[in-house]
Amino acid sequence: MIWGGLHGLYLAAERTLRARFGAWRPGPLAYAALGLLTFALVKVAWVFFRAKTFDKAGLILSGMFGLNAKAVPLMAAISLLSTGAIVSAIVGAHWFMRNRTLEQVVARAHPALIAGVWTLMAFAVIIEHGTGKAFIYFQF
Repeated sequence: MIWGGLHGLYLAAERTLRARFGAWRPGPLAYAALGLLTFALVKVAWVFFRAKTFDKAGLILSGMFGLNAKAVPLMAAISLLSTGAIVSAIVGAHWFMRNRTLEQVVARAHPALIAGVWTLMAFAVIIEHGTGKAFIYFQF
């Protein structure tokens, strides 16, 4: 309920701000900052979806905000770097595609470039598929 309530609160705040500042069009830096804010708020809401109790949610949230002095790293530095590279590539591709369609880009691209991109995507999926628990919705 908290997860849904937070998403509803975020949506209500977004609608209110859009009604008040509807004519404002953010520049690239403000647009990126708003995207990061949205990401952070959604991550906070997802804690309540995943945590089994409010105490565990509080512990996770305190760790997310750097308030857990005994925190143990959950990911190796190489995992953080590879995840950062993949997320950066996704953001870059999104930025590049913001005014284009996939059909336009593919029609203008050299076949070797298309094959290279497909190969890199397949490689990224293979090395970053991870291990561990099943998909979260299979646990219900």
